[in-house]
This record gives sequence, structure tokens and C-alpha cells, in this order.
Amino acid sequence: MCSSSSAKKSNKKAAELSRDQFQWQKDQAAAAAADAAAKRAAMADGLGKINSQFAGFDEPYYQGLQDNYLDYANPQIEQSQLKAQTSVRSALANKGKLHSSTDATQQGELATTYGGIFRDAQTKSLDYANQQRGQVQAAKQNSIAQMYGSESPDVGLQAASGAVGSLQTGPAFEPISSVLNQAAKYASMDYNNSLYNGQSYGAFSPMFNKQSSAGGGGGNQVKTIS
Repeated sequence: MCSSSSAKKSNKKAAELSRDQFQWQKDQAAAAAADAAAKRAAMADGLGKINSQFAGFDEPYYQGLQDNYLDYANPQIEQSQLKAQTSVRSALANKGKLHSSTDATQQGELATTYGGIFRDAQTKSLDYANQQRGQVQAAKQNSIAQMYGSESPDVGLQAASGAVGSLQTGPAFEPISSVLNQAAKYASMDYNNSLYNGQSYGAFSPMFNKQSSAGGGGGNQVKTIS
């Protein structure tokens, strides 16, 4: 009788321990699930905040960047074109060919060349915008990667804040001379072609100075375009 009672007590105690163990495991699983859900929510919130940090880099921003470059480049190209037109007209006037068909032809050729230079500037403005777009995207992805790698939204937000601050200034525009020198290239081609054909001028010949060399031959030097 005593032995049977002892066995029952042991069985009851074992059942209670088993039940407690099961409940502990259940509680642990629930806590882990809640922790995982909290982390996912924090990461989602952090991702949203990172996206908000970069929200200013939208299509109007990139269009504005293109416009800024053209506002920088076009007046300089226009100034260079005006100087070139004046030089052509002056050279033609000295030869008595002002308002002639030659004048119209050479001014037309000059306009065509500068039309190409303006298009080059338009293309370059798009290049600057696309370059900035790529840098923004890389910085954003890096911020997100840092957040997930550290499992800390604060780390990602700190990286995003630093990147946005440096990117907001935009790219530094290179001197416009790289675009204007296209005119000098055409000047060289035109001048040499006019000499080959026995002429003393061409649409771009006024952009050149003719100098005598020590050996008595001629040398060509492109005038500075500014």
C-alpha cells in the first residue's frame, strides 16, 4: 500500500515536471518569435527611414542638376560662339566678302559646329545626372547593408545621414574648355583643308594664327578659346 502510494506520488511529480518543461519551452519559443517579430519591425522601420533620407534624390532633383550644368555651360559656349562669329565676319570684311554667299556659308558652318557643341553640353549634363544617380543608389544600398549586417537601424541611419550630407552638394563641374575645345578641333580641320585647297580662309580660319618657323615654313597655332 505504501509502495503504491509512493509510486503515484513519483508519477505525479514527473508529470508536473514534464508539464513545466513543456510550458517553459513554449514560453521560450513565444519569446523568440516575439523578439524576431520586433527585430523585423525595427528593420522595416529603419528601411523606411533610410528611404526617407534619400527621398530628396528624385527626378526633379536630377533634372535640376542637368539644368544647373547647362546654366553653367551654355553662357560660356554662347560667348565663345559670339567671339568666333565676330572673328569670321572681321576676316571676311577684310577680304571684301561680307554679306556674300561665302559669308552665309561660313556662318552656317560655324552655327552647325556650335550646334554640336551645345548638344555635347546637353549630353554632358545628362552624364552628370546619371553619375550622381549611380552614387546615390550605391550610398543607399550601402546604408541598408550596414543596417542589416549590424542588425541595428541606428547604424544604417547614421550611414545614410552621412552619405546624404555629402551627396547633396552635387558633383563639381569640370571646366567648360573640354567642350569648347571641340571647336578648336574643327578649326584645325577647316584651316588645313583651306590650305590644301589653295584658299586663305575657311569658316574657322580666323581662329588660327599663322606663324613663321625658323626654317621658313608656316606653323599653325589655335587661338585660345574662352
